[in-house]
Amino acid sequence: MKKYSVGIDLGGTRVKLGLVAEGNIISQKIIPANSANGLHINLPTLQKEINNLLFSNNINESNLNGIALAFPGLVDPVSNKILSTNQKYDDAISVDMHAWVKQNWHTNFYMDNDARMAAVGEWKFGEGKDTDNLVVMTIGTGIGTSAIIEGKLLRGKHFQAGVLGGHMSVKYNGRTCNCGNIGCAEAYGSSWSLKERLMGSKELEESVLAKNDVHDFANLFFAAKNNDILAFRLRQEYLDVWSATIINLIHAYDPEIVVLGGGVMNSGEDIIPYISSKVKAHAWTPWGNVKIKASKLLNDAGILGVVYCLENKMQD
Repeated sequence: MKKYSVGIDLGGTRVKLGLVAEGNIISQKIIPANSANGLHINLPTLQKEINNLLFSNNINESNLNGIALAFPGLVDPVSNKILSTNQKYDDAISVDMHAWVKQNWHTNFYMDNDARMAAVGEWKFGEGKDTDNLVVMTIGTGIGTSAIIEGKLLRGKHFQAGVLGGHMSVKYNGRTCNCGNIGCAEAYGSSWSLKERLMGSKELEESVLAKNDVHDFANLFFAAKNNDILAFRLRQEYLDVWSATIINLIHAYDPEIVVLGGGVMNSGEDIIPYISSKVKAHAWTPWGNVKIKASKLLNDAGILGVVYCLENKMQD
């Protein structure tokens, strides 16, 4: 009998759900996230969407291998506990997701950090298939990172190894990040920081960005391509922050490939060549050049990664 799994990638802006069989997503749904309102309030919507996926594909509990969750925070995958959050689903530490799955679907459950699961997805199904040494960096509401070293998914004793690359300082005397650290890459290179940076700019009144209701990378890159002075300057700053962060990750984890994911990769033709040139010029890699690649899995990486871990029991 063919078995199916449900993967959930719980983002800060969007929630991606996918029905997976034999390493392929056969049905998918993307819904808005209400991450600021907490996890518990989102559970009825998640339950409805999971049931809709199963019903529309004629899947019952006997065909269900399990449900897997990629979460944007620190997670203990051994005990299926959320350990720490940072302004996304901040009540999640008190929510027993394992019990919720057991109660509603009587099936297996697995969860881990979302960027870590994107790394597994890229390693097994995406741009990292040809190496056992890679780093993944996802750029979106925040900056997520993870590493595979010599075929081993990096977790660490306290389950935070590799995933806090967005909170490496790129400016030691810079602004305070929402995590409490000073000068984090995320404070200068994530979409949540964009509105704040725009509001603090003297050139905003003369920029087309002042007319946008939504402040995101798509609008920023579009305006920069159309010679908006503020957008061009900010785009350059973001590219430099991402480059510096990636060089730090290369020095920390010694990868052969760095895969970049997130919605910003829709502008990958502007991003990959620039970062590649910065890495080539500044990363200390006497063995050769680290390849910088854009994810082709995009929304699918976290779903495929967390389902792979569920089905292959990758708690250790």
